[in-house]
Amino acid sequence: MADSMVKLVHVVKKFSGEKDAAVNDISLDIKEGEFITILGPSGCGKTTTLRIIAGFEQADSGSVLIDGKDVTSIPPYKRSVNTVFQNYALFPHMDVFDNVAFGLTLKKLPKSEIRKRVMEMLKNVQMESYENRMPDQLSGGQKQRVAIARAIINNPKVLLLDEPLGALDLKLRKQMQIELKHMQKKIGITFVFVTHDQEEAMTMSDRIFVMNNGQLVQSGTPEEIYEKPRTRFVADFIGETNIFEGVVSETHENIATVKISNGQTINLKNENMVPGRAVCFAIRPERLKLKSSPEGGDSYLSINLKERTYKGSVLKTVVSLSDGREVIVNEPAGEGYKLFDTCPKAYITWKPDNAVVIAS
Repeated sequence: MADSMVKLVHVVKKFSGEKDAAVNDISLDIKEGEFITILGPSGCGKTTTLRIIAGFEQADSGSVLIDGKDVTSIPPYKRSVNTVFQNYALFPHMDVFDNVAFGLTLKKLPKSEIRKRVMEMLKNVQMESYENRMPDQLSGGQKQRVAIARAIINNPKVLLLDEPLGALDLKLRKQMQIELKHMQKKIGITFVFVTHDQEEAMTMSDRIFVMNNGQLVQSGTPEEIYEKPRTRFVADFIGETNIFEGVVSETHENIATVKISNGQTINLKNENMVPGRAVCFAIRPERLKLKSSPEGGDSYLSINLKERTYKGSVLKTVVSLSDGREVIVNEPAGEGYKLFDTCPKAYITWKPDNAVVIAS
């Protein structure tokens, strides 16, 4: 898995009448066999990026390479890629078998070979007993499996998936996330998946490319993206987080003391900080602890407890600082009840390493 399968080099795409570029100088490198997700809010350019890889959109500048070959000017049907869309685009007048066999039929392969390959593919997606069903007789999850089988039966080097789970209900969507990941590992084809759903990206991806306003703002493994966001946008977009701003008042070896907006001071890990520097840092709600008194070595802030919400395995508590700023704390259910009931004034504490300095 060392070779580059998809590579974009300084790709730019601007649509007529739009002030800003939909894709603004994107460069990325996807390895063979990876499951990659392009993640971002609506309008960030992720689907346009996918369509440029597929050849459905022509880049204004830059290059698109697939398996080392420059395909920038090559039409979609000559690229070694297939695309699965959110609406699946199955042929309504064909049964499952004929839908999956369509590409092989166009190649005029022998019927015996077509049947063998189609049935093997249907088995791979657990649809072998549905070969005679029509699309309108299938559930959303079944339609998705058929669409994927049809897309990969011609052995493309890359499978592009444009929010293919968006039309499914929540329970089925979560089930299909796991199935799709297992399928990709079994088949070994490079998957490039587009979604705006952060949890979906975290569940399925080997790496995530986060986009905003047409630009690639961060890439990395799900753990890197979640634990070490580089910017305020990434920290805020990926899951819940608490963002603080302050000014470095003093530094000592590995610790920097920071005065935040309400006048309290906290300690951060010193990463080339100097007194007077403005800093922005993020702390995930699950990294915070509610305590009746601060503990040695931890950073802490005095707070007022405001409200709590029981969410099954998690107790979500909203607290406020002296200036009214609200902070979210997530703890395993049961741990925070006694403190909340008996101690309206308390502290939030955290390990200095759990606060991540980000670009504001």
